[in-house]
Formats: sequence, structure tokens, C-alpha cells
Amino acid sequence: MTSQGETFRNRAIALKTRALRKYEAEMVPTGSDDGDPAMEVLSPFGPMIGRTRVSPDLLSGINAFADRHTASGASEFLVPPDIACAGGDASLAAVIEDRIRRYVLMAEGVGPKRIEIDRIWVVSQYAGTPSPVHFHSGDLSGVLYLKSPEPPRDKDLNKTYISGRQAGYLNFLTGGKQRFARTLLSVPPDVGVLYTFPAWLLHGVEPFRGSGERRSLSFNARAEVDD
Repeated sequence: MTSQGETFRNRAIALKTRALRKYEAEMVPTGSDDGDPAMEVLSPFGPMIGRTRVSPDLLSGINAFADRHTASGASEFLVPPDIACAGGDASLAAVIEDRIRRYVLMAEGVGPKRIEIDRIWVVSQYAGTPSPVHFHSGDLSGVLYLKSPEPPRDKDLNKTYISGRQAGYLNFLTGGKQRFARTLLSVPPDVGVLYTFPAWLLHGVEPFRGSGERRSLSFNARAEVDD
């Protein structure tokens, strides 16, 4: 018969194991070469970035709201709760909560018991306007592209973020120039794509040349799980 003390210890060990397991990477190769035998590549360290799309209807509704603000000259403004929650299960708030729930489940192996969206806002930028490298508050953040400028010139595409590219890309950074490690991810503006990532992850937007508007929606949120 198991004593009460042993039962308590076993439960404590199980809880601690589950709490620490979320920090362990899986042995899943991200690629391999054509050698014989093939060399598999593992890239287990660093933050996860989730990438999904939103529906055209949701995108259209958000842009209709944003158009009213940008028409008056606003370049950054909050999305109020009535707009975020419009549409019930198909609302912006519901989509954000769904992506956060799925992200946490994939990252930590357990779904969040509570999600709280702290803030949702829209940023409208035109040629020559950067967004310096920064991080957000909360546990998770996201960026949804609402509008994108005209395609960048080949001259800019031949550069990188570090060498002064001006293509309006969103850049995620985890470190500096470290041999045998990739510490920068650059993603182009792609309307309808939503990125979800840890709020502490450094990121910034480079300026772009030419006409058009780079419009994005961002959010900060908190996600609580049982340790």
C-alpha cells in the first residue's frame, strides 16, 4: 500500500516534471543534406514563431475600421473591444485567442487555462518609416499584416536587414553574429498572415521605398497554464 507521504512525493515529482518538460526541445530534424549517409539538421534552441492566416472577411472588417482612422491622419491607434469582439466566434478576439491557445499547446504541451488580451492596436506606415527593434509586454504578442506596399526593388532584395535593406520586412532577432547559429529571421509583408511569438522576442520593422502603405495589427496577451 502506498503511503500518503509517498503519494504526495510522486505527485510533486510529476508536477515538477511537467513544468520543466516545456523547456525541452524535441528531436525533430529541420532538414538534411544529400550526403551518404544523410546528415540531419537539428535546430532545437530558440523561441517558436507561429504563422497562420486569417479569413478575408475578418481582414476586410479590420481594414474598414482602420481606414476611418488613417483617413484622418492617424498612424497608430487602438482597436476597441466592440470592434475586436464583433462577429462572435469569427471575431478578431476569438481568432487571437485561438492562435494563442494553439501556440501554447504546441510550445508547452498543455493548453492555457486563461487567456487575457491586454491590448490590440494598428500601425500604419509609409515610405521611409522604420520601427526600431523592441519587445512587448505580457506573455505573447502577434503581428497581422493588413496592407503591404509595392514589391521591393531587386536592389533592396539583394541586401539583408543588417546591410541596410529597405523592403519593409519584419525582423526577429535572438542574438548577434554567432558562428554556427542563426539569430535573425526576416519575413516580408504578406497580407492576411498572422505571426504569434513570445512577447520578449526582439523584433523591428525596416523602412521601405516606393508607394503604398504597410499596415499591421499587433496584440499583447497573457496566457496562464497550470504548472
